[in-house]
Amino acid sequence: MRFHKYHAAGNDFIVTADPAITPSDAPRLCDRHTGIGADGILLHRGSTAGDARMIVVNADGSVAEMCGNGLRCFCRYLIEQCVLRKERITVETGKGLLTCDISRSGARWIIAIDLGPAAVTAEPAPGCWHVDVGNPHLVVSGISDEGEAIREALRLQQGYEGKINVEMILSFDRSYRAATVIVNERGAGFTRSCGTGGAAVVAALRHAGIVAAKDEWTIRFPGGDIRYRFTEKGTILMSGDAHFVFSGDTDVPPR
Repeated sequence: MRFHKYHAAGNDFIVTADPAITPSDAPRLCDRHTGIGADGILLHRGSTAGDARMIVVNADGSVAEMCGNGLRCFCRYLIEQCVLRKERITVETGKGLLTCDISRSGARWIIAIDLGPAAVTAEPAPGCWHVDVGNPHLVVSGISDEGEAIREALRLQQGYEGKINVEMILSFDRSYRAATVIVNERGAGFTRSCGTGGAAVVAALRHAGIVAAKDEWTIRFPGGDIRYRFTEKGTILMSGDAHFVFSGDTDVPPR
């Protein structure tokens, strides 16, 4: 199997166009001791609607609707490995067709993606919101101690049988328009960052009246920063870089 590895804000992915690879191969390939190691696999498939189709497979083999960081990595892969000479790329995802704008300054790549609108539902408990940005999130604030936040994120995800992404807001600063967040992703566990998770946080904070419609906010994850703002249409624009790690060939570990 020929593969390429990328990361965006520390959220790392194996990208492959090998038609023989299926979601059932993900647990072995993503294993950080006996495989390549990654939070997930991005399967490159053909598309009649866009430039390419991206299938997102979590490390445990489950298939996700979308992945913001993964899509940024996928765009860089399409340009570098597939020689797609475009500054605007359309990618077919489980959420639909998404548009990605790419700009480069030296070695730095900035990839901006319109993630569409977010649907926010406040929970009866204060500081807790359900947010749908094409995939499900539970955003929680009010716990500033990181150890306690990790324990609560584990408890909450278990309560949802692992079928939801949990974002814990450790702090936010209106003056700097920034929030510090940790995330427990379904199918992958605690990751260094989550692109759609950051969008869910910004949507929740806007619902709470903390984020203004025209503000650009930075979400600070353990793996790096991602920027977000609302467009005039009410959709969420995410922007950040993506990094090439390495390419290689490997046998798929036996089942």
